[in-house]
Amino acid sequence: MRDTSFLEERIRVLEQRNRELTLLLESAQELYADGQEQKLPFTMSAIHMLIVALESRDPYTAGHSSRVALYSLWIARKLGVPEEQCKQFHRAVLMHDIGKIGVPDSVLLKENSLDDNEFAVMISHATIGARILSKMEEEGKHVSAALIAKHHHEKMDGTGYPDGLKGEEIPFFARITAVADAFDAMTTDRPYSKGRSYYEGVQELLRCQGTHFDPIVVQAFAAVMEEKRYLMDAAEQE
Repeated sequence: MRDTSFLEERIRVLEQRNRELTLLLESAQELYADGQEQKLPFTMSAIHMLIVALESRDPYTAGHSSRVALYSLWIARKLGVPEEQCKQFHRAVLMHDIGKIGVPDSVLLKENSLDDNEFAVMISHATIGARILSKMEEEGKHVSAALIAKHHHEKMDGTGYPDGLKGEEIPFFARITAVADAFDAMTTDRPYSKGRSYYEGVQELLRCQGTHFDPIVVQAFAAVMEEKRYLMDAAEQE
């Protein structure tokens, strides 16, 4: 019985890693499509290198930025955002957590609950990221990487951070990123907890729509995940 349980867990982990690699590949293909990466300012390319360095500090979140960017892109396309803005959005979301370069390892890599002081340090990554990106990105863009970095942890009921924005006060693209970011956090294995299935993750988003997340964004993401057949097997097991 023990051997069977071990084998089932190994299969689960391998299947999850396969999905993650598939998502990383698709995100990379989107970034390099039509030579888009070559059009980035040098400063933005440098920031992408910082993202790789950031994620190397915590192997359990490696690939997080790319997956969140891809989920966000899927949602934006589903909502009818023009393709050029979708491409800008995808690149911007890759940098949504760049402010974590200012968070010490003792906080970023802590495996149990943060105390109040540590939590204050952790949430500062939103404003740190916004300051970094505001000095780097081109003016006149329809999609602001700085606003996404600053506001992707706001909640529809105003209980998020850093500014406690409510509803449509939260920038549209930050509302999309919030859904993608929360989903990836819920469905990724950590040293102290096993990630939820994609089906369970979507169900939790649906449960929290209207309070934490924009219902229109959640519904769009749920529809995309259904269309891409990421939910089918798990739903059948419920």
